[in-house]
Amino acid sequence: MRFLKMFLSVLFFLGLVSAGLSIPNYTVSKSTFEPGDVGIATITVTNPTGSARVTGITMTIFNPSDIIISSSPRMADIDSGGTAIVSLPVRIAKETKPGIYLVNVDFTGFTSGTIGQTSVTNTVSIPFTVVHVPIISMDAQDDLISGVDTISINITNNGGPASQARIRLAGTSDIALFGSNEYYVGTLAGPQKILLSLDARSADDGPVDVPFILTYNDEIGTTHTDTITLRLTVKNDKLDLRFNQLSPIKTREAGMLKLEVENSGEQISDVRISFTGAGFRLTDSGEIKIGDLAANEKAIVTANVLPILSPGLNLVGAKVSWVEKGISKEQEMDIPITIASDSDVAVYLESKPSPLVSGTEHTISVLVSNIGSYGIDNVDVGISSGAFTLLDITPRQYVGSLAQDDFSTVQFRVMTKSPAGEHPITINVRYRDASGEWVNKALSQSASITAPASTGNGTNLMLLVAGAVAVVLVWYFKFRKKG
Repeated sequence: MRFLKMFLSVLFFLGLVSAGLSIPNYTVSKSTFEPGDVGIATITVTNPTGSARVTGITMTIFNPSDIIISSSPRMADIDSGGTAIVSLPVRIAKETKPGIYLVNVDFTGFTSGTIGQTSVTNTVSIPFTVVHVPIISMDAQDDLISGVDTISINITNNGGPASQARIRLAGTSDIALFGSNEYYVGTLAGPQKILLSLDARSADDGPVDVPFILTYNDEIGTTHTDTITLRLTVKNDKLDLRFNQLSPIKTREAGMLKLEVENSGEQISDVRISFTGAGFRLTDSGEIKIGDLAANEKAIVTANVLPILSPGLNLVGAKVSWVEKGISKEQEMDIPITIASDSDVAVYLESKPSPLVSGTEHTISVLVSNIGSYGIDNVDVGISSGAFTLLDITPRQYVGSLAQDDFSTVQFRVMTKSPAGEHPITINVRYRDASGEWVNKALSQSASITAPASTGNGTNLMLLVAGAVAVVLVWYFKFRKKG
């Protein structure tokens, strides 16, 4: 038994020694290819140290028709610990569609040992990514920024399709996006212009290189991140007031604006603010009186306002006047104010067949109407009630976008289960308003359920029994006597 174990151990060792071909790595000359491109795939083939010499090595290539390999080089024998480098010239067919294609290469050889000649095989799979690469550039149409400012940026894509593009600024920059940490661009096709709100209040005056980080997906869904540096010039005004909105206000509705004002500059006095745009006005007076502000002092002011502005972040034009070292000054500036949407919806119900009958199947139609001042997006509707059971696979139905005064209808299949009477139904409408906020609104309505109509089975049964009795009587008194 001990001898058998030793013999098997020797055989196992000999098998390791003749393990043969190994493929530690491969390289491709390009990470991505476009249709019609050429390149080289390089494969490293080794024979591990301690293994027997591998002879008669052949290489078999399995490639899709879109990946053309023009030649298959012959291979020499590989000694123990030896290495061979194989280079395959590759050409992408011009009609190749975007995607990832695999080329499989089999290497087969023979080793000789104490137990005779043994075949050894190893396979490598090499992916080739074919895509029209986006080529994106950016330039600033306005290179001068001051405080919180809006600049126009041109984005050009001279390459393949790019989608879900978004822009953010590197965290190392003294300039940041204002109002959010990312700006969604969407699809990049050809030249287009975007407006970015930047906050340069923490940056020093003078030229500054601003790194914009652009992230996007190519046509096969691979995510790319490019860093594009633009040189801008910062020129902050001497008046350094920062505004922080403390209360929400809604578009087209009179409301109370509450602002925190911080003076990050020198001491100033008799500070007053008046709004210059027609879309945002004070309703009680023509200006907000803040008073005196020492260096690094904060003050909170309130004012009744009527905003006629689009929902979202708005840079509202204002004129600020103050007295500094006995000299009256004034300056035009933009105050960031977030406007909430006045979005609202109404719903109407209809059933088929009508009325609702207990214990029967019905289709309930829900009409959703946008009664706000702006369009809403991603609208979906759900209903629930203890009066019925939903028969659909999902309790919600998707509507999509609804413009102002627009409406749409969705249907739900239900089985009523409650007794006759009035029963509440809850309609939940979910949507994203014009300011980008998600809104969930639950609306309640009442549904009237009636009892099933009487089938008349009891009356019919009584009539059948009476008829049977009459037949028996006629037979007994007439036909039986005659017999």
